[in-house]
Amino acid sequence: MSIAVKFETNAEKYYPDYMEVVREFSPHIVDCAEGERLFLELFESDSQLKVILSCELLQKKYYEIKVKIDIFRDNLAKIAQIKRISKVALYDVLKMLSGVSLPYGSLTGIRPTKLFHDLKTQGLDAEKIFKDDFRVSEGKTSLVSEIVNNQSSVYLKEEGVADVFVNIPICPTRCVYCSFISAEMSKVKKYVPLYCNLLKEEIADCKALVADCGYKIRSVYVGGGTPTCISDDDFIGILSLLDFGQTEFTVEAGRPDTITENKLKIMDETGVTRISINSQSFNQSTLDIIGRRHTVEQIYSAYEAARKYDFDINTDLIAMLPGEDFDAFKNSVDRAVELNPENLTVHTLALKKGSVLKVGGYDNASDEEAARMVDYARNAAAKAGYSPYYMYRQKYVSGNLENVGYSKPGKYCIYNVDIMEETTTIIANGAGGISKSLNLSKNSLERCANPKGLDVYLARGSEVWKKKRDFFMSEKSL
Repeated sequence: MSIAVKFETNAEKYYPDYMEVVREFSPHIVDCAEGERLFLELFESDSQLKVILSCELLQKKYYEIKVKIDIFRDNLAKIAQIKRISKVALYDVLKMLSGVSLPYGSLTGIRPTKLFHDLKTQGLDAEKIFKDDFRVSEGKTSLVSEIVNNQSSVYLKEEGVADVFVNIPICPTRCVYCSFISAEMSKVKKYVPLYCNLLKEEIADCKALVADCGYKIRSVYVGGGTPTCISDDDFIGILSLLDFGQTEFTVEAGRPDTITENKLKIMDETGVTRISINSQSFNQSTLDIIGRRHTVEQIYSAYEAARKYDFDINTDLIAMLPGEDFDAFKNSVDRAVELNPENLTVHTLALKKGSVLKVGGYDNASDEEAARMVDYARNAAAKAGYSPYYMYRQKYVSGNLENVGYSKPGKYCIYNVDIMEETTTIIANGAGGISKSLNLSKNSLERCANPKGLDVYLARGSEVWKKKRDFFMSEKSL
């Protein structure tokens, strides 16, 4: 049964942050105009913060906290602390109303591990703060702590270090859960050669930019989309340009039906060290429902072909896909583990705006089933010798859970850690790419986005990377 509230606050500048907490309680709490009034009052001075929450459903009882806020590094730190304190207060009241505890408590950001790192860097007891201050469950606090500890062998936060990302946002078909900008090959086929040629020009300029800025490249990641769905000529033309002296070179091959012998040879010859063969499910009926358009047998064939080369392999699974119960998901986990990939990434389904599932009204809100699935995956991975090494969360995700990357010892993906912990500069190429410039001395991370759509990217041509060059050169001069 859902409880309807009408959330209001006098602190309008924090309203989007507060609504993130309210949304986390869906479907147990629903915000609507006809709901009972839930009002958060925030009073802040130079030295004290007072939060008062009142709700008609609590018989107009007041929930009030007072906190001293007189010691902060800067105004941004003060704002962050105010938001955190008031979000916890709101969480506590919503928990009282619904009787539901969320696994990540009041945390709504996509990077819990980054927050954990930051707290540890300040010399604070991150585990205690997660459990006591943010109301994160014992199990999820343990998971975050384990991931942060496991990252120590690859975690690097150093000025002048960067990763290169290349986006090929084209897929054979569109999965029903996808909200990415990726276009279906059948709809953009005539533009693909033009896109690849322009992308090669951007990569060439990226190489010059790396040299001009003196960046040391740790990792190169080619994502999408499904990069392996383009022609062999375009594929080798792009990959052959991506020698930046990196130690890790990933291509997200993705769809098993696009992984041909020629594509594998091209990746081997151009120095690729890591690929993804993403099954998502080992149940054929599920693959058909979600629009993957490949068979379970093709997953096995792709693995067998790829194992002739010296690639580290990742495979993805998704919990709470339509038509799957716990036993169906368990089957996928067991079969993926039997293949023994170096990396196994377990996602929890998120109903993103624009996806076919979201538009169609699919319900992924079974918290208990979702938790049971991801717990099984975690235990099965541990028994098979995998350790969790990176994670992130998304909005509208089943059970308010997370996506976790598991790895065999010594096989952690550097790029995944770098981008999730935001410890390096990212130089992004292609439509939809978002570059990030990290300035450690100023503790800042600035962003510069390429156009999202293929059409806009093609129309703007060299203007795209000129803007990016100006962005990085100006950041370097600061």
